[in-house]
Amino acid sequence: MTQFATIFIIVTMVFLFPDTAYACATCFGAPDAPATSGMNWAIITLLGVTGGVMGGVIKTIISIRKKMKSFEKLHNELRHYP
Repeated sequence: MTQFATIFIIVTMVFLFPDTAYACATCFGAPDAPATSGMNWAIITLLGVTGGVMGGVIKTIISIRKKMKSFEKLHNELRHYP
C-alpha cells in the first residue's frame, strides 16, 4: 500500500466517523476539570523529561566534538615536531 493510499484511508475514516476524532480532555474538555489538570501536568512532565534527555545528548555530542578538535590539534602539532 502506498503512502498516498494510507493517508487517503485515514482522512476518509476521520470524515466518515467523526466521533472517533474528538480531542482529548486537554484540548476538548472542561478547562477546570481534575482530569484536564492532570493531563496538563502529565504533558508538562513528559516534555520536561524529554527536553532534559535531549539536552544531555546534545551536550555530550558537543563535548565529544570539542575534545576531538583538541586531540586533532595536538596530534598535528606532535606530528610536525622534529
